[in-house]
This record gives sequence, C-alpha cells and structure tokens, in this order.
Amino acid sequence: MSNFVLFDDIDIRRHLLPLTYYRSIAGIRSGILTLKEKWEKFIDGKAGILTEDYLMSLYPGNLETDLFIASHFYPDKNLTEFIINNLQHGETLVDAEGEIIAFKTQNNNGQIKLNELEKIIPTQTKIYPGKVEKLTRHYQLVLNNAKQIEKDIDLLNLTPTDKKNYKSTGAHFLYLSEEKNYPEVFFDLTDGPVYIDHGVNILPFSFIKGPAAIMSNSVVKAGTRIYNGTTIGPETKVGGEIKNSLFLGYSNKGHDGYLGDSVIGEWCNLGAGTSNSNLKNNYSSVKIWNFARKDFEDTGLMFLGMIMGDHSKTAINTSLNTGSVIGVHANIFTRDFPPKFIPSFNWGGNHFNHDYDFEKAVETAKTVYKRRKQIFSPELEQIMWEVFNRAKQE
Repeated sequence: MSNFVLFDDIDIRRHLLPLTYYRSIAGIRSGILTLKEKWEKFIDGKAGILTEDYLMSLYPGNLETDLFIASHFYPDKNLTEFIINNLQHGETLVDAEGEIIAFKTQNNNGQIKLNELEKIIPTQTKIYPGKVEKLTRHYQLVLNNAKQIEKDIDLLNLTPTDKKNYKSTGAHFLYLSEEKNYPEVFFDLTDGPVYIDHGVNILPFSFIKGPAAIMSNSVVKAGTRIYNGTTIGPETKVGGEIKNSLFLGYSNKGHDGYLGDSVIGEWCNLGAGTSNSNLKNNYSSVKIWNFARKDFEDTGLMFLGMIMGDHSKTAINTSLNTGSVIGVHANIFTRDFPPKFIPSFNWGGNHFNHDYDFEKAVETAKTVYKRRKQIFSPELEQIMWEVFNRAKQE
C-alpha cells in the first residue's frame, strides 16, 4: 500500500465552481466513486488532499510522501502503472499538452501548502505517451457519468446478482452491495448495468434503466423513472423523472418533475414540480456560465440541463432554463423563468437582487445537517463564511 497526495489546480477549481466551493476536486463524485476513491483503488493506497487553505480543515493530515498527482485527472490502469513503474524521483510527468499529471519529489515534509507547491515540483519532465482523461469543466460530469458508472463497477470487482431474483430486460446485470429483493421494481439493463448500494429503499413500481447507480441509504419513491447515466448520491431522496443526471449526495428531489442532464450538489432541495429544460428549441449547442471567465461558454453540447451548487433550493413548480448555473445557498422562487446564471446566497424573485442573510443561511444549513444526523461543525461554519465572502465577487 502506498501513500500519495492529490493536489488541486487553482485555475481548474475556478472552472469547476460552484461544485468546488465546498470540496476538493478529488471529492467530486463521477459515476459511483469520487476521484479520490478511484485513485485509491487503482494505486491501492491512501490519498492525502492538498487544496485551498480554507478547505484544509476537512482534510487533516497532509501525508509525508514523495508522490503528488493532479486531482482532476481520471485514473486508469495504464496511467497508474506508468506513474508507479516509470516516474522517478526528481521527475514531473506531463500530458501531450504539457499539463502536469504527477511528480515525485524528495522535498515534502507533509507541511506544504497549495500555493507553495511550485517550490517542490521538479523541472525535469517526462511526457506520458498514452491518452488521458481529465475533469476541467463541470458539465463534463454529465457527459461522462454513464461511462464512469460502468468503469467503477469493473473497478470495484462486483459480483452480479442472479437474474432470477429481479425483473429485468437486457444483457447487462444488476449489482447489489447487500442481499435485498426489489420484486416490484423493473430494471432495464439493455444499455448498461445498475448498481444499488447498501441501505437503499426503492419503492414499488419504479423503473431504472442502466447504466445507473443508487448510493447508500437513498430513497427512490414509488413510480420514479430513472434513465441511463444517472447517479443518485448517498442519503438522497428522489421521485419523478430523472435522466443522465448526477446527485452528489444528501439532497432531495422527492416529487414529480423532470431533471435531465444535470449535476446537483449536496444539501439541495428541488420543490415539487421543479423541472429543467435540457434542450434548446433550435437544437443549437448550449452555452453555460463559467466562473473563471465571468462569461457564458459554449459547451458544444446539445443536451445540458443545470449545474446546482450545494445548499441551493427551488420552490414548487420552478422552471429552469437550458444550461442554468446556480451558485451555493441560492433560494429560487418565481413564476417566470429565472436567469440562466443565479449567483450564490441569492434569495429571490425575478431579478434576484436580495442577498440571503448569512446567519439565516447558517441556521438552515444546521437544520438540514441535523435532519440527516450530521453535525454542522464550527469548522464548517468558518468555511461557509469564507465561501460567503468569495461569493460576493460573483
């Protein structure tokens, strides 16, 4: 077993906002596992996290190790074997574009900060000869999720459940992390597998089409339709119709309404009847707000719903535009379509010109944590204060 550090790229963190306000890039779920969990599986080791200072209280104990890996790269067998077997001390591994993938150093005392990292990066470079996959935009999570679910099932080396024990069609399999029957749930395994984690409650007459993953202690309400490419993160409650979307965890979409080609952060709530558009009427590619550029960016995608940051919420019957980006701690209630970009800590109607009081936002966060039997610590409140001040710049 080997220790290593996953370090964030500051510029890429900006491109991944609002999802990186409350987590390292390595903490983003893609498929079944987070990027950190994927790397730990491939390397068979423990990963330390190196991210911005205000988040480091979430990741205590930076490891004393010689191996540093950029957290926005997806691991695979060839890449990890190359890093382990071919990367020498005093060398930096780069991809074909010259971007740092990993490096080995002899100068890490376990106290290095992210803004000091350049001091220990070796100048001697080695170009990785293979292809790499990396996460540089939040909408790539939508594009990659179905494929990542299938890759993670292989990585976890799961045993398929006997097809006699559930109702299904298709050549792929259902994978259960615990013995449990879902006699009144139908699984469409034509296009990919389905993974069900422990403690999941799927109520009768639900339909789940793979590739799909339902993570620990989540609830799928009666009659829910989940289509391919969807991950329901841990401790999440869902209902209605969901297609090719990723819930990071601890969120609710408990009622009817459509969610398509979207990413929903943690501690979010979508009010009854909330629906999003994921296709423009003229079928042109979707433009989406980019925090780093402070402007809209053409994604080149025809189908793209919304990116919602942590702790944001919608009122009943909210309708959201194609390619919407919603910051953290935003509360949305309006009879009209809201803007495509909704900044963080906004409370509001059509013009979103009311700031969400910080103390009230804290009280709401404490309440939702308590509902999930989680503790909203003083450290989390300090992080929230930092996020609040950063969000003012939006």
